[in-house]
Amino acid sequence: MKGNDVSPSLWFYALAIFIVLSGFAGFAGLLYTGISDSVSGLMQIKAPGNAELNLSLSGEWTVFYENNSYFDGKIYSTGEEISGLEVRVREKATGLDLAVYPANVSFSYSLGSRSGRSILAFRAPRAGVYQFNSSYPGRGSPEIVLAVGKGMAEGLFSSIALSMALLFGSILLASIVAYYTFSRRKRAFLKREEEERLMGGDS
Repeated sequence: MKGNDVSPSLWFYALAIFIVLSGFAGFAGLLYTGISDSVSGLMQIKAPGNAELNLSLSGEWTVFYENNSYFDGKIYSTGEEISGLEVRVREKATGLDLAVYPANVSFSYSLGSRSGRSILAFRAPRAGVYQFNSSYPGRGSPEIVLAVGKGMAEGLFSSIALSMALLFGSILLASIVAYYTFSRRKRAFLKREEEERLMGGDS
């Protein structure tokens, strides 16, 4: 008994496999894009030094230490740990000094030539320009790269959740297609066998 003329076609199994592979590709693509967009959105600063940050939103901003980085045409590769770094942030319009404190959540990232981890945070009362000063009081130290961003962890978690939803959705859809194909083909085979048995009995 041949099965290549039974409906639905065996190609439906290939379709199920294609759906799963597309889901994995979409998962990887969305995850990479989410991480890439989050990292590229960080504002890089050379330390020690001074910089002005144009913050678009109020709320908590996180300072990351990038031990591997590329900034201003230069490659940086520094130690995992830093000590003695002091950071001061001041609102330019009011002269208000902001409290700078250890980051509440430990978060790290690695993408291409850039890798970093959260070290400090501060809360901006409003959007605007802020003066960012970093120094090693009383001693010199190699230059490092800091990066400042807001909502990076939340953005990455959203990307991960969306990617996982796409992946599991594709697996569910592929399972439905495969089960539909299997059950319909099994029913078709049983019907054909019954018809052949009846035809054999009549002869």
